[in-house]
Amino acid sequence: MANSYIDRSARDDMESEVSGRDPQGFIPNADLGEPPTTRLRRAPGDSDALDCAEDGTTCFACSFIKIKAKSEPFNLAEATDAYSDLLKLITEHYTTISNPALVDMIFAFYEKEVRPLGDFPRWTRNSIGRHLLYHRHDEDIIMNEAVDMLYAQIQSLRTRCWVENILDGTIEVHSKNVATLNLLLKTLTDTLAKRKSLKA
Repeated sequence: MANSYIDRSARDDMESEVSGRDPQGFIPNADLGEPPTTRLRRAPGDSDALDCAEDGTTCFACSFIKIKAKSEPFNLAEATDAYSDLLKLITEHYTTISNPALVDMIFAFYEKEVRPLGDFPRWTRNSIGRHLLYHRHDEDIIMNEAVDMLYAQIQSLRTRCWVENILDGTIEVHSKNVATLNLLLKTLTDTLAKRKSLKA
């Protein structure tokens, strides 16, 4: 009797569909119970980044503007003046010092000048960072952050635009990274022009 023909590739595909496994035999680390080997991270040049992880605390700056006169033991007018000084502190120093330094300055000012005036909660550095980057819808701040982020990405990517063959020493262009770098440079140029027009 003639042997029947078996399409092994078709059979493997059918078995993988039933088992849910990759036909090439690849099993993700998660399925093996092992930790991942890669993770997303900031560009190495993005050294001025803030840690804005959610920590479950309330943003004082945003909640204070909602405070009404109550029977709470603090002078609302005095606290309002201190709050105004706090906002002025942010505006005056935002472009002159680093973001982490500004967060430290705001934290110290709040603890010394604002919090003693009433029964105010602790305002954490993470919450201050979120206020600076996410809660303040100021166009100047948004533009400055955009420029900083783009510059960090460009500085990180510019060192990864050529591929070197370790064995024979030959190098060749990494076309995808070069294309991305060109796009970032164009975006940065447009953003700088936009920022300049806002100051005019």
